[in-house]
Amino acid sequence: MLTIYNTTVKVTSPDQADRLKQICIDYGLPIWDDKDAFYFSEKYCFFKFNGSQFWISSKTLQEFNTLPIITEQQFIELLKNTRL
Repeated sequence: MLTIYNTTVKVTSPDQADRLKQICIDYGLPIWDDKDAFYFSEKYCFFKFNGSQFWISSKTLQEFNTLPIITEQQFIELLKNTRL
């Protein structure tokens, strides 16, 4: 079963990275407290939960720990169905 904790969103722009960060803040989800946690680039483009917090990780980490890739909208729908 897909959840917000076992999926990843392929981030395609800095604006999308900012939206995902704001969604986490609005819903009280834990985020990595680092200035680069939501930095977007060609290399850093996978939004995911790392076991304790949300952040944008590298392609390399996605290759080592492959998670199902979903859209931002799918993430929002999963979030709405998640008990926080």
